[in-house]
Amino acid sequence: MPAGDWDDSFGALLARLRHAAGLTQERLADRAELSVRAISSLECGSRHPRRLTLDRLAVALDLDLAQRGELVRAATASRRRPAPVGALLDAGLAGGPLIGRRTEVAELFAHLTGEGPPALSYEGEAGIGKSRLLAEAVTMGTAAGMPVLVGVGRRGGDPYAPLAEALADHVRRIPATLRSAQLRGCAGLDGLLPELADRFSRPSVEAGQGRRLMFEATGRFLDNVAGSGRVLLVLDDLQWAGPAAAELLAFLVRQAWPRLRLVSACRLGEVTPGSPLGQCAAELARLRMVRGRRLAPLGPLEADALVASAAAPATLSPAERARIVRRAGGLPLFLVELARHRTEREPVPWHLRLAVVHQLAALPEQVVRLLGRLAAVGGTVPVDRLVRPDLPVELILDQLDVARRYRVLDETRAGFRFRYPLVREVLAGGLGPARRRLWRAGAGHGGSADVRHAPLRTA
Repeated sequence: MPAGDWDDSFGALLARLRHAAGLTQERLADRAELSVRAISSLECGSRHPRRLTLDRLAVALDLDLAQRGELVRAATASRRRPAPVGALLDAGLAGGPLIGRRTEVAELFAHLTGEGPPALSYEGEAGIGKSRLLAEAVTMGTAAGMPVLVGVGRRGGDPYAPLAEALADHVRRIPATLRSAQLRGCAGLDGLLPELADRFSRPSVEAGQGRRLMFEATGRFLDNVAGSGRVLLVLDDLQWAGPAAAELLAFLVRQAWPRLRLVSACRLGEVTPGSPLGQCAAELARLRMVRGRRLAPLGPLEADALVASAAAPATLSPAERARIVRRAGGLPLFLVELARHRTEREPVPWHLRLAVVHQLAALPEQVVRLLGRLAAVGGTVPVDRLVRPDLPVELILDQLDVARRYRVLDETRAGFRFRYPLVREVLAGGLGPARRRLWRAGAGHGGSADVRHAPLRTA
């Protein structure tokens, strides 16, 4: 959001009222019974308040009648103003500082200037910072004067999501005169965006040709948007894209690549090679039209710097920062949220616990049970400590390999261990004392299988 727009926005007013009351975001969130993320999103303009939220904020800030009226008017005006490009991206990390990732940022900058293949794809587990890099792409593209289209995939969304979402958002926000110019010659685009049906005549089309015309119309639309330059298409959570969206995406990259720069992100382990999106990626890779980048956790120095930044304006001691870095294991989401909620009574904030549970829900139930046993034992566990008469070593290795592919576990020469200690904390905390004692005792009397471990390659 431009500085001039932010100065008179709801977010700016909320920040001024909070500072006038002498409150931090954490303190205001506690008083208003909201999350710190919600307060941050409201102040940066990526989220609009509901009436109940306004009432809670007014009480928490102890506003008089005139101040309440000003807050309500600012909220109403913010709903009429289009959200900034990229506001669809997850605000949790997307609005925070970008620390580390120098190689990725340099690669991203080169990609937007036209170097390399037309598509750049980030892959990694939840919370690794994919959305933050996509937000950086939006910032870079906007600064370079590129038209930027942003879409986010949702579970069970439109068959052409998130592409349809990105195009629809762009059509809504551009002026009417520019919209007419960019839609010129795009008959058939209403097959993707039904809201444009009144703009195009509907010629009779042979059966099976409507989809081809829609694909070609989408390509022409992106050409028109790019003009004499390039257009940036940013797609997050692409793992939720269905077969139709995958085919359209592959078509656009092949046809519009001289003008199209695509930056996307998908969650590790949720796109199988045989899925439509996996086949789309394989085809584009064969044509050398996509470059993949698997994101790794932050190193100790970068993690420490991110914790210090997330905790501001408070200053943490080196010991406090080291404790957070050790628990988070270099995952940006864990680093930021543990730093922001370090004063809470619960050892693991509830929303982080929910995020871990959601991540593990993608794994088969028997894998999660095995991870629970691993969490009860703690540390690095060799496979032979997990073997039981009803659980042979080959089956255990198969289950551990699933967890490794999802980056829940790492394999070392001594055995398997949790990549992020906080995940082990959540799993172990969910076990009853009797089960923990039973599994610890049982792990000490495993079978005699001799399994030699090789370090996991994470690059």
